[in-house]
Amino acid sequence: MSDFIFSINVVAPLFILMAAGYSARQFNLVSDKFMSEVNRFVFNFLIPLMLFQSIRDIFHSDFSKTSLVFPSIAGVTVVILVSLCIVPLFVKRSGQRGSMIQGIYRSNFLIYGMPLATGMYGQEAAQYIAVLLGIITPFYNIAAVIILSFFSEKRDKRFSLLQMALDIVRNPLIIGCAAGLLFGALRIELPSAVNNPINDLSASASSLALFLMGGEFKFRSLNNNLWKVFSATAARLIIVPLAAMIVFISMGFRTIELSVLLCIFAAPTAVNSYIMADNMGCDSELSGQIVVLSSAGSILSIFLFVFVLKSIGVL
Repeated sequence: MSDFIFSINVVAPLFILMAAGYSARQFNLVSDKFMSEVNRFVFNFLIPLMLFQSIRDIFHSDFSKTSLVFPSIAGVTVVILVSLCIVPLFVKRSGQRGSMIQGIYRSNFLIYGMPLATGMYGQEAAQYIAVLLGIITPFYNIAAVIILSFFSEKRDKRFSLLQMALDIVRNPLIIGCAAGLLFGALRIELPSAVNNPINDLSASASSLALFLMGGEFKFRSLNNNLWKVFSATAARLIIVPLAAMIVFISMGFRTIELSVLLCIFAAPTAVNSYIMADNMGCDSELSGQIVVLSSAGSILSIFLFVFVLKSIGVL
């Protein structure tokens, strides 16, 4: 029961923020122009700032816990490749393909990882998470830029590797990750007069992204995407984590390490996927619906995974 309550406490704030955005839009407290401008502000400034701060802070952690780096990257890569092979077979619209693939592989590790793992195993799990955040976060974003660029509906010309490379280099999220890695690796310390405002602004990124997603959510349009949303959510919450746990348990991972891997592969779809899809020419409406449904379903799915893994003695 404590694990179930913990999962609810993690997910409930996300839904409250989305409900606030939805209510504000329904009561005309915000306009379409406001939502569009704030969306650009969040994508181009706040989320890159959050990534910069999160990755820079990682370099103050213990980097000895690196045993999960290769399994994590390899596992996410396999999920991406399998999704790239399967999704286009069933989804015709290019922008929806990009949104579904991102919804399947990209977990909300940045928000869920630390509280979920430390809730089970404390500071020792946090050390693994800190190392992985500096690797998984840039990897997620680079992969998203490549996938969303390839399936973008904004393109009026054939896909090119040069254009994709330019999209990666110019992407605000990639710039934020790169700046965080540079400042962290060089141990560049910012004065408190600069660091404190950065902390305050970066802390608002996820909240505003959730508010925007709630404001853009439309129940009527869910009917058009119903099977796509449920398929991506089932893949994100059931198929991917189940396959990952079977593989990792067979490889000998247990307790703390397995709990961290569970956080990566069982967490719901990342909130940032909605913002990226909207700004890169893919179906942001579908992305938002996948985030909402996977976040709701994760309350039960994470509880069941934790309960079963503990019951069989591997967690």
